[in-house]
Amino acid sequence: MKGSAIRGLFFVLAVIVNAIGCDNSNLVVVTGKVTYKDNPVTSGTISFVSADNASAYGDLKSDGTYSLKTDKPGDGAAPGTYKVIVVAMQDQANMLPEARSPLPAPTVPFKHTSLATTDLTAKVEKGKPNVIDFNLTGPLGK
Repeated sequence: MKGSAIRGLFFVLAVIVNAIGCDNSNLVVVTGKVTYKDNPVTSGTISFVSADNASAYGDLKSDGTYSLKTDKPGDGAAPGTYKVIVVAMQDQANMLPEARSPLPAPTVPFKHTSLATTDLTAKVEKGKPNVIDFNLTGPLGK
């Protein structure tokens, strides 16, 4: 009897912890487009990171658009204010192996690739359309 009561208690606790950890009801859809000097950034990732390290990210599509996700594609981000980083390198998929660089050239300014240097921010709001576009400018080097 004791063993089954303990197993039952652990089961209830596991269900509660799982429900708390997987609550996506607070997430809102966030989409947008990333461009560099008015041209789409055609590959890479965009990440939204809050002061408490909550984050959401999205892959950049060939037209520069993205849709943020936390756990599953398109589920969005929690409302709040975020620092934004964009990491994009030259696409080498269609190059011969001998023509590829071990470190592909960046296709966005370096300052936008790190939380320490980015000046990009975003505010995600519940109950509003969250279409957040970024037109990056500046030199590609440091």
